[in-house]
Amino acid sequence: MTEQEILKKLRNDSDYYGAFGKQYLSASNVKQLISKPTEFGLVEKTLALIQGRYFHLYMLEPDKIDDIPVHDSKSRVTKSFKDFKEENNLDQYDILLQKEKDYMNKLCDKMKANLEISELVYDNNIEYEVPAIKEIEGVMWKGKCDVLNPNAFQLKIEDPETGELQVLDYPDGAIIDLKTSSDVHKFKWSCREYCYDAQAYIYSTLFNKPFVFIVIDKKNGAMKIAPTTTDFIDRGREKVKKAIRIYNKFFSNDKTHEISNYVYTEAL
Repeated sequence: MTEQEILKKLRNDSDYYGAFGKQYLSASNVKQLISKPTEFGLVEKTLALIQGRYFHLYMLEPDKIDDIPVHDSKSRVTKSFKDFKEENNLDQYDILLQKEKDYMNKLCDKMKANLEISELVYDNNIEYEVPAIKEIEGVMWKGKCDVLNPNAFQLKIEDPETGELQVLDYPDGAIIDLKTSSDVHKFKWSCREYCYDAQAYIYSTLFNKPFVFIVIDKKNGAMKIAPTTTDFIDRGREKVKKAIRIYNKFFSNDKTHEISNYVYTEAL
């Protein structure tokens, strides 16, 4: 299969997230490999993840928005919700409550209405959910970027201490990644916790473009544009190298250890 045939196949969500796509490592694997290698490959389902998925579909692939089931219950403990979940063989976090959907719609509409963000995400020649594959550190990786913006643009970033504006030039465009956050002002630290720095390194390597986050606060709708620095990307590279060492040791075809024998250690 040629690379173009592989990329065409990976455009389909069922192939990207299914058995075909699992032959490649992805950014979502890094945190698992580093923090919880015994859970490598397991699919986590949380409210934050289903909200994030809905947010991405509303912003970038609205034709797929009906793929997420919605139920008009006040909570996930009502009998009607539980019956709906069982009848459709779903996890509770495969489903959005109607009130959650309505609130996410408001957040999305607020972000779409911001002129600076709208230009970065919806300008001419921009592509969405673009797949790529590449060998990184001897292992094949996949990625599907939210927004591939090929247009030249500038970002004006305010120094939090001095208030001075720094102008960043992107003559060949950038990868734009949309995130929701429980606190946009703590997003810098969330990047460390959730290995978003590793994601930025992987995607900038896959697509050979700089990487920019656009974030919205789920509590109050505050928005942030967060370009990545060289130090941020370098930190991500080190995390990817660590994840690959663990992958090669426990999961590759040439693995030297069994993950069933893994023991977590911590000095208290």
